[in-house]
Amino acid sequence: MKKYDIDQIPVMNGSGMVGSISESGLFSKIFSNPELKNEKISSVMEHTFPVVAFDTPVERLSTMITKENGAVLSKDEAGNFHIVTKYDLIQSLTR
Repeated sequence: MKKYDIDQIPVMNGSGMVGSISESGLFSKIFSNPELKNEKISSVMEHTFPVVAFDTPVERLSTMITKENGAVLSKDEAGNFHIVTKYDLIQSLTR
């Protein structure tokens, strides 16, 4: 997260998405239990991000990104996932 300056990451295994990690989630969990830094990711991960069509309108995306759900994933024609956050929506609206 630090290396790429991102605050949310989907967690995947061989069968697909299994959860997510967010900076705010880690922040609150690590302060209440500093030993979590030595645990497996499964013990700190949050729910999975919703997956939407690549052509989902910005207005629809804005209703899906909330305090509890900080991002959505979009799958392009090639099958690649793209994470969409509040920041991305703001950027698309201010162009």
